[in-house]
Amino acid sequence: MSNMELEMKILNVDEDELAKKIISLGGKYVSSSNQYLYVYDLMYINQRYSAFLYEFNIESDAHKKAINLNKIKNLFFEVDQFLSNTEIEYLKNNFSVNSLQDIFHLPSDKVSDILNNNNFINFINNFKNTPHKWIRLRKTVERNENEEIKESTTLTIKHILKSNASGIQQMHETEILVNSIEETNELLENLGFYARSYQEKKRVKYILNNHEIDIDTWPKLPTYFEVEGNDKKDLEKILNLLGYSFEEAVSCTVDDIYNTIGLDINNMPILKF
Repeated sequence: MSNMELEMKILNVDEDELAKKIISLGGKYVSSSNQYLYVYDLMYINQRYSAFLYEFNIESDAHKKAINLNKIKNLFFEVDQFLSNTEIEYLKNNFSVNSLQDIFHLPSDKVSDILNNNNFINFINNFKNTPHKWIRLRKTVERNENEEIKESTTLTIKHILKSNASGIQQMHETEILVNSIEETNELLENLGFYARSYQEKKRVKYILNNHEIDIDTWPKLPTYFEVEGNDKKDLEKILNLLGYSFEEAVSCTVDDIYNTIGLDINNMPILKF
């Protein structure tokens, strides 16, 4: 299942005080959970492009050729999300397009010419890691208000898109339930993915005015909460209700928060309490 998330965080909160505030406003406690996460990197961008382009070039069947072209389109959507102004200017000056996806608006013979152009291939070869997209395997052990314990495991592809006009970070997620964290980890390894890191966190979940409010605690970080909304106005309304201004909130990943205290969790194989 896919969905687009718009969320904001308020850092350095007192969990007890926030919980009292939510309840006083008519909110409801949902659950407390411990989460155990494995994070996996995707293949290098240039490796995927090389493989997709090879398949596109050698394929004679029109249907299969279109499938391989779609693989390149989806890859270019990823890359377009983090192109710098200098890189966009390079595309304009050398290939007369404003983005990688614009290539596919050109005549088919022109598309093939650009995809196989040596200068273009060298341009794509500059991109290795996929900085804004990763795979997360998460096991959640959750205790609800009736003290009932539920375990679930999800496999998710998380993709940070360009911020919208309001500056709110957009996160696209594609998530499915899986039976076992151990079996799914084995499946991923057989597909060539190996966990970059193992992480743990704690979450307390509330509902207020149809908004989910998650109070998160990670190792070495002060507790913060995040809330999702439909748009800036919606987020601003719920933040104001909780006693915060929109300007006090941040829109970022937990990696960014760790960076503020000098820790790069992408290079930490284990992050636990």
